[in-house]
Amino acid sequence: MSTKDTRNPCIGACRFGADAECRGCHRRKAEVKGWKRLSDGEKAAINHRIQAQAALETKPSDGKRLRKLDRKIRKLEAKLSALKAEREASAGAALSRAPPEGGIVPLRSKTLRR
Repeated sequence: MSTKDTRNPCIGACRFGADAECRGCHRRKAEVKGWKRLSDGEKAAINHRIQAQAALETKPSDGKRLRKLDRKIRKLEAKLSALKAEREASAGAALSRAPPEGGIVPLRSKTLRR
């Protein structure tokens, strides 16, 4: 059994830049077009190159992006806690209107006239 990574790295976001490299999977145009005809060794080499590039690539905007995501998470957590408090307040109000213990609610009797 082969341990080579021969999977297609395509993520369905094919856009080629000026360097003829896909912005989604980072393969070259010729590699994308001829992927099915490549040998397992060639596919594994391409996947290895892509993984090595990803490991070496450091984007300066990553820190900024992470801070932005953290801010969004904090806002959503605050909103969630406010909604939970509102829910508890509503549940408390509903309990004050709840039927007495035992769950039996007295019904008003109406006499039926014929």
